[in-house]
Amino acid sequence: MEAFLFVEKEFKLLEQQLEIIKSRGINISDDNKVKDYLLTNNYYNIINGYSKPFLRGREDYLPGTKFNEIKYLYFFDEEIKRLLFHGILLAEHHIKSVLAYRFAEAYPNKKYAYLDVDSFDHSKSISIAYIVNRLNQIIKKNKRYHNNAISHYAEHYHDVPIWVLVDFIDFGELQTLLKVLEKPIQNKIARDLTKFIRDNIPDFETVFPPETMLSLIANIHEVRNICAHNKRLIYFKCREDSLYFSALDEKYNISPADERRGVYTTFLSLQCFLSKTEYAELNNSIRKRIRHILTKQINTIDINSIITLYGFPNDWYNLPSISQG
Repeated sequence: MEAFLFVEKEFKLLEQQLEIIKSRGINISDDNKVKDYLLTNNYYNIINGYSKPFLRGREDYLPGTKFNEIKYLYFFDEEIKRLLFHGILLAEHHIKSVLAYRFAEAYPNKKYAYLDVDSFDHSKSISIAYIVNRLNQIIKKNKRYHNNAISHYAEHYHDVPIWVLVDFIDFGELQTLLKVLEKPIQNKIARDLTKFIRDNIPDFETVFPPETMLSLIANIHEVRNICAHNKRLIYFKCREDSLYFSALDEKYNISPADERRGVYTTFLSLQCFLSKTEYAELNNSIRKRIRHILTKQINTIDINSIITLYGFPNDWYNLPSISQG
């Protein structure tokens, strides 16, 4: 058994990879095209990552499984990552803008206020030390060059305002900065973001707790990293459930006992950070990709068996589009 596993892990020529695929019951229409595809897309990523939904045993595939179906599932995953990543970038832009305004409002005449530990919640000392150090590094690095806003403001005004700095921090640094802010500033940011919630959920009448905001952002950050680093999105789950937010979750029949760490629930949470038009475009684009890629290119398995691996409910793609007006 050990010898067999060792052999399976040895390097395989493209011809050998092709024979393994065929021996497991996957239909190939053009050997040369498949070899070219495997050369440029990595056998491990394609077969180990995207053929699982077509398996009927440990190694054998359902009768009629075509290599092209696995290829199109991989393409679908790439498309969904691209769409989600774009939506998350828009959300990141909105959050950064609101944070910068509310932080500057709280410390209007204090230069480099974000480098002063007294500007933050002292109960989060470890995270404060980390983010202050990171922000200081970002400023020092960019001051060495003369083609960016940090260098310009530091040289001419001896200060880098928070609304300039936020364009230089990544989502993880943004998340940490939000977490260490004093509660009154967090409350203002969460209240400002309710504009997006009301835009997407018109009957929203409650509050958006900062703890819920931070929880949703944490899972959005995890999905963002999957998309940004081009890792497999299918099967992905965040480390923890997001906090239950009845104003959002009840709309989609999600109960407090339900799991809230999949791609679907993270996608839904973007309604708290995107305008109605932005969210509608994301929603409609994902539906369109399901209909135009999965339903047209995959026949061996039911489409619902695929979208549920992302956490989406059965037949979700058949729901009406959201108006983008």
